[in-house]
Amino acid sequence: MSNGIRRTGSVSDSERDPVLRRKVGDLTRKLDAMTLKYDTLKETASLGKESNFEQLRKSTEQIAKDQDAVIKALKQQNSELQSRTSDLAAVKKELAQLSKENARLNTENKKLADSLAAAQGESKTLSNKLAAARAAPPEPKNVPGSAIKNRSNGVVLPGAAETAKEAQLAKQKIDLYSDLTNLVVLGMKRNEHEEDVYDCLQTGRNGTLHFHLTVVSGSDSYEDTEFIYQPLLNEQRDKELLDLLPDYLTEEIYFPRGQAAKFYCKVVDSMSKRIVLEDE
Repeated sequence: MSNGIRRTGSVSDSERDPVLRRKVGDLTRKLDAMTLKYDTLKETASLGKESNFEQLRKSTEQIAKDQDAVIKALKQQNSELQSRTSDLAAVKKELAQLSKENARLNTENKKLADSLAAAQGESKTLSNKLAAARAAPPEPKNVPGSAIKNRSNGVVLPGAAETAKEAQLAKQKIDLYSDLTNLVVLGMKRNEHEEDVYDCLQTGRNGTLHFHLTVVSGSDSYEDTEFIYQPLLNEQRDKELLDLLPDYLTEEIYFPRGQAAKFYCKVVDSMSKRIVLEDE
């Protein structure tokens, strides 16, 4: 009888076992899927963190580089500004020096203009003297008082016509000599030592040389008579001439009459030859 007893529970469990197995299988699959999804999400989150950190690191490095570039550019601009400021100070200093030099040159130019005006005045005076010396009639020779007779009586002075002719001839000779040599004797006087002093002008392409030529008295012989050359040069009026003349013609010279021709040749050469000044 016991064998005949039916166990209702065992039949029911057997019938429900496949269902449970399916549910368990479904749950297992879902669990595996969720586990896989969790692992995927976890891995994705980890990779995202690393990616964000790398991006943040790169961004920070780029910002630092940009800041360094800006700082470098600012330093460069500051250096250029300081250099320009220094250049500006140098330019201002140079401008002040140029202004001072310009004022000095203006003052010197005014002095030179005044000197030029004075030199031109002296040159004009010498030119007038030269013209007057060439145009002046020769001094008449002294006629003895015994030879002078009253013109009112219609009597002509003995030898007057001959004297006038001689004077005219002498003047013509002097003019010819002056034209040939460019030497003009402005006048002659005696100094306190009873010596004849000739006031002379020697003209030429290089200018006009004004000088005195003194004939020293008291010599034993004609050839040994001593001459003294004394240049009458003005630093302002004769500035260009002083640059051209040899040094010995700017100082007093003593020489015997026998050397007079040689001396005069040197004067003529210095006044007539073309001289080119070399720049220093």
